[in-house]
Amino acid sequence: MGLLRLRGCRFQYGSLTGRLPRMEHDGGLWLRRGDRITEYTAWPPEGETELRVFGGGHYYGRYLIEPVPGRPLPPEEARRVAVAPAAQAGAALDTAGLPHQA
Repeated sequence: MGLLRLRGCRFQYGSLTGRLPRMEHDGGLWLRRGDRITEYTAWPPEGETELRVFGGGHYYGRYLIEPVPGRPLPPEEARRVAVAPAAQAGAALDTAGLPHQA
């Protein structure tokens, strides 16, 4: 699936349950557990990675992205381009006046 070479991707509205690796809008990929932060240079070995969606300073949900196992992490520039639709989705949800998480 596109620049990130994913097996799947889905949007989860309004939920922040679980501790998943997170892709940031700058293309960085990391996991925080307590006071420990792990930065990834490859896709995490299994499971989903979250990409949070914000609009107007409010959290609306997240994309749960599932990479193809064994594929390398795309270059940072490609990741920055690929995550741009999450910012657009956040702006659209904010404009639509949908409820958001506090």
